[in-house]
Order: sequence, then structure tokens, then C-alpha cells
Amino acid sequence: MAMRFVLPLLLALSACAPELPPEQLAARRAERLLAGAGHANATLLAPLVGLDGQGQPGVCGLIETRAGPVRAVVALASGQVRVGLPAAQGGDRADLGESRYCSEAALKRWDQVKKADPIGLVARIGA
Repeated sequence: MAMRFVLPLLLALSACAPELPPEQLAARRAERLLAGAGHANATLLAPLVGLDGQGQPGVCGLIETRAGPVRAVVALASGQVRVGLPAAQGGDRADLGESRYCSEAALKRWDQVKKADPIGLVARIGA
């Protein structure tokens, strides 16, 4: 009799689980936000995903432009997109948000939450 309740519960829980790892979901959402900000068909190269000190997720990476690769940082909770300038145009190394979302501490926070609560992490991504 107990098995009749356990199997449907397990099926329901597995249906709630994301098919892709949180990192891939975050990178895909970041690419959609980049496209919405005028960077159509932007592919995020070498994405790093982390949580800032308030637990907000963000993605750092590079996008290819006609003038060459540029740094991009996307705050997933707010949808804010920050893109640097290509090196050929005097692009500087000002922090676009990398220290907030992709520092060693932010990456560790991401890993801790991913281990403890991957479903809650996916909810924070807003995928």
C-alpha cells in the first residue's frame, strides 16, 4: 500500500527537477537577456556563474562582436546586462560585475547552494 503513494511522489518530484544543470540554465537565460539588450545571436563564451553576497545569481563571460570579443556580465535576478568595449576600441578592465558574481567567493557560494538546493537555485535563475 505504501508503494502506491511513493511511486507517484517520486514521479512528481522528478517532473519538477530541471533537465539541464543550473549552470547551463543560467547561461541560456543570460544569452536571452543579452539578445534582449541588443546583442542578437550572442553566444556566451566561457561562462562563469556565481552568487553575490545577497544570494543573487549572475553570469560572466565573453561575447563575440564584429570588433572582437568583449566581456559581458548579466545579473539574472534584475536582468541587468553590462558589456565592455573591445580591446581595439580602448576597452578597459573596469569591473563590470565580475567581482560581484564571479569571484572565488561567489563561485563557492554557487557550488554550496547547488549541492544543498539545486531546485531553489534554478528558481533564483528565473529560467
